[in-house]
Order: sequence, then C-alpha cells, then structure tokens
Amino acid sequence: MRYANTTHYKLQGVNPAGLKKLDGEGFAWRAERMKSNRLVRLYHLAGYEQYADRVEGCATWLQFRVLGDKRELTTANFCGLRLCPMCTARGAIVRARLLSRVMDGVQVEHHCQYIFLTLTIQNVTGPELGDAIGQLTQGWSRLMKQRPVQAALRGWFRAIEITRNNEPGSQWYGTYHPHIHAIFAVEDDYFKPRSPLYLTHDDLVARWRKAMRLNYDPTVNIKATYEGGRKKNRRKIKNGDNEASRGAVLEAAKYATKDSDYISDSLGDEEAAEIVRDYTKALYHRRLTAFGGWLKDKAQELQAVDLDNVDLIQGEDSTIREDLAEVIEEYGWHFGAGDYVLARRYVNPLRVKREGGDDGD
Repeated sequence: MRYANTTHYKLQGVNPAGLKKLDGEGFAWRAERMKSNRLVRLYHLAGYEQYADRVEGCATWLQFRVLGDKRELTTANFCGLRLCPMCTARGAIVRARLLSRVMDGVQVEHHCQYIFLTLTIQNVTGPELGDAIGQLTQGWSRLMKQRPVQAALRGWFRAIEITRNNEPGSQWYGTYHPHIHAIFAVEDDYFKPRSPLYLTHDDLVARWRKAMRLNYDPTVNIKATYEGGRKKNRRKIKNGDNEASRGAVLEAAKYATKDSDYISDSLGDEEAAEIVRDYTKALYHRRLTAFGGWLKDKAQELQAVDLDNVDLIQGEDSTIREDLAEVIEEYGWHFGAGDYVLARRYVNPLRVKREGGDDGD
C-alpha cells in the first residue's frame, strides 16, 4: 500500500496522534523499516528478486489496539526473512521473552542454576560458511553425548550466531565467525568444592576441541552463576533482578546475524550484496536453535520449542484485553515520505459490543 494522500503522523516521538511509544519496548519501527529499504536493493544486486519483493512489502501495514497511553501490536504483514532488519529485531524480542519464560519455569520447578557459554571456531570464508554451520551443529551433538557432559547437565539451550569481520586492516577482514551461544542448566551440587560433576574451563575447551575434531584449542567463554564453589552473581530469575544474567539471555536469544554486517555506510553495494549472498546461501533451511533436557521439556510445555520460527506479533506480554481496548489504529508505510502514516483510527467494536451488553447471555 502506498498512502500518497494521507495525513502524515509519525510513529515515533510526540506527534499529532499523541503517540509517545509503541509496544512496551518503544520499538524503532521507522528505523528498522528504513534499513529494510537498503536490504531490498542488496537482494536485487545479489540476484534474489523474490526476497527483495518480500522485504519491500514487509511491515507496510501495522494494526494496534490502544488503551490509554498503552499500545500493543495486533496485526502486521511481516516477511519473516532471516536477514530482514525488521523481522530480526522483532524476533530477538520474542525469543528473549520465550527463553526467559522457559528458564524461569525450569528454575522454579528444579531450583537449578545456569551457566552461559560461548563456543567458537576459527573464522571461515564465505564459501566455507555453510559447511562450518553444519560442523557446529554436529560438534554440539557430539559434545552433548560425552559422558561427563551428560552427567553434569540437566538441560541446555544453544543458538548459532554469525558475525563478519569488517575491520579494515585486520588479517581476518571479510571472513565470518560462526559460534554457539549456550545455556547449561545444572543442579546446585555442580558447584560444590571437589564436585565430580564440575567441568573446568580447560576441560570444556578440551571437550569442545574433541567434539569439533579440531587441531587447535578453540576459544570458550564461560559466565557462571557460581565460581569456585562460592556464590557470585547468582541469577535471581524469579525476581529478574540480575542484569548480567539477563544480558546473557538476550545474547543467546538474539538474531543469527547482525544487519550492521551488511547494512553499513562503510560498505560498497557490491561488497554488501556479496555478504547478503553468503548469508542467504549458508542459512538456507538451517535450524539455528535447539533445547535439551529440562529446558526442552519446559519449552514443549510452553509451546516454545521452535525459536527459529516465532510469532513476530507477540513482541511483549499482552496487557490490553481485546475487548477492553478503546480504539484500533492502523498505520501504513508511506514510501514517498519514508515514514509510517495513520491510515485509520476507530472505536474498538468489541468494546462497544461489551458496553452495550450484547454478549449473547
């Protein structure tokens, strides 16, 4: 839709429509949509015409329910492509919320603790990227089958992320860094002094090297809730008051790629299109997230197992009941103005029906 003759109300900032923030996070609708416009051109250059068309039509129509100064997204036409800035940003919010719910539920039921890890391999070239992702998945499977790892863990989550080195002058410039963000669920006994279950950093490096069948020691970063048998930054999941742990959850749940790797003023269009081509080929039909053990059981219970394909509408917990919303607002993307416009605003018909007492009783 191209709203050429519509009064122009901005979605962000104070404006005639009275909008201050959209959704609980104050989502940057216009900024993400503007980045999508750049991706459309890159897809055309990379030879993916159908993907370019999908991104061009992404989030061109948004519908919100409104109650007081609160707004919640109810409908939108997202494209769902992995490289789309709009969809990856929305997806990161949804995945973080779902993963936090899973972890909260497991911690309450089992009183477990969490360890956050990053497991890496050396950088690879664009043509090698697809195989490297497959090797990471296979290596993870072999790691989880090692007996000491099976004995120590009660559950896990893993997500694959890829970054590109865009630093001029670096010996690794133009190469890709696929790696795994992982969360281990362990019992309190794991952290007791001289626990036979405890896996040291050196042990995890050796086990990851063996699982990946490498001829070098890979980098393994660990952020534990306990360190050396003493409490340190214990994650109070129920109260949500540990920012370090929350940051680790967000890191594990975020997008597979960073749009700044290919949407950047420092990159020429041809180089950026080549990056888009590399990512598109490597990520095609790839499953990048998975659960195991207690975390998988809870994810199945909450219908949150498939974090690769989440509902992008549900960016936050709903706080406005459908029949209590005062008005419905619909916005369309104005291609000429480069912003969203208010296309329609009307009284919520469900609220009118409720207040009129026409409820079928």
